[in-house]
Amino acid sequence: MATVHRARISPLLPITEWTLTDAELVEQRGARIRRFALADLRRISVSEGLAQIRFTRGQVRIPARSFGRRGQLDDHSDSFARLTEALAAQGAAYAPQLRLGPPRPQGAEMVVWTIALCGAGALAVLGAAATIGAWSLGLALAARLVFVLILAVAVLPWIGRQNDITTN
Repeated sequence: MATVHRARISPLLPITEWTLTDAELVEQRGARIRRFALADLRRISVSEGLAQIRFTRGQVRIPARSFGRRGQLDDHSDSFARLTEALAAQGAAYAPQLRLGPPRPQGAEMVVWTIALCGAGALAVLGAAATIGAWSLGLALAARLVFVLILAVAVLPWIGRQNDITTN
């Protein structure tokens, strides 16, 4: 028997329907249909009314709440809970590599954002200093931001490595 959950994820989009059949999860929004085999299921994370389901080739986000009429949020927690429980049960049977729970935070992503923001900050400081005619001050401040950027770039290759040292 198929388990179905429906929600409108945006007031501008048609209702999205997620159907869990014997071996696949089907997402249908209007004429667009996406099919995901449960054998390709990698991770299920459910928190605060949102399920994030990762497959080998894609990701599905399923909300428990739906946009109703006049911008009101409708709660569809019953069908959401049925779908996520059935998905976890069937996923464990079809995908032995399935992991439940939130994904580990990726440190490399935070370092890349630090690099991007420091680079943008250095350019903004140089631009502001050029605008007011204080080149020496702007260059000194931008150099400090570039130094932090260099340190972050130097750390990036070691983020996410496994500890290879074994103790006897």
